[in-house]
Amino acid sequence: MIHVFHGFLGSPQDFSYLKRDDVILHDLYQMEAFPVIGPEDTLIGYSMGGRIAMEIAHANGYQLKKIVLINTHPGLETEEEKNQRANFELSVLKEFETKTQKEFLEYWNDYPIFFHDAPLKDIPQDRFKKSPELFERYRLSKQNNHLPELILNKDKVLWIVGLFDEKYMEVATEYIMPHQIRVKGIPGGHRLFQNSVELTQLLTDEGIL
Repeated sequence: MIHVFHGFLGSPQDFSYLKRDDVILHDLYQMEAFPVIGPEDTLIGYSMGGRIAMEIAHANGYQLKKIVLINTHPGLETEEEKNQRANFELSVLKEFETKTQKEFLEYWNDYPIFFHDAPLKDIPQDRFKKSPELFERYRLSKQNNHLPELILNKDKVLWIVGLFDEKYMEVATEYIMPHQIRVKGIPGGHRLFQNSVELTQLLTDEGIL
């Protein structure tokens, strides 16, 4: 099976074009426990979903077929990095407390990382209300540093990055490429799920689909 995990403020429908009999589109807002995977399973995770995919692979000792990570982060190395990130995360959580859904989405879409992406629009109110809890549960500053395991299992890793996403191109260049982990870039910014044709073609070419 192929397990797909969407990003923060997203939904399984972001990857609806990948849906087929052997693909499960997981809903992070409804996922109470990590799925059980086996050595023939593949994980595909975008952004926050990529962090979750790495946690699942870690819990399973990387007994899987492939892990595909799309514009995600392997994990912060130093306490200084974690503290800086935590300050940002706390500021985001504060915005949830003071803004309406429309105001928050405007605030979120204005981040430079999303400059090349179509803006997120209204999401169901019940999902929006759950978003602070989801953000808190899976925030990067709390994540393990998965880079050592990725290096050990690099034959199972495909790292995908948006060519116009300067931040995550830097992550790929600094953390991933020096360890000969397979990296592929496709045109687009951070929200690469919006580039359905290019992403589907790449996953097909790489034998994932």
